[in-house]
Amino acid sequence: MALDVLIVDDSSAIRKILTRTLSTSDLQLGAVHEANDGREALDKLRLQRVNLVLSDINMPNMDGL
Repeated sequence: MALDVLIVDDSSAIRKILTRTLSTSDLQLGAVHEANDGREALDKLRLQRVNLVLSDINMPNMDGL
């Protein structure tokens, strides 16, 4: 089963690093979604179910907690 992932971080560089790391792992990946903060992540989660959320804790607008 492929894992759909949501990466939540206010740094686009960190999101790219995590995406690249996941793609080179042995995990069977499905879609990889990105969000800039917690609010955007919640909006995306209302539209798309994912199996894994990787979230920064300290972000503007809404933190990762």
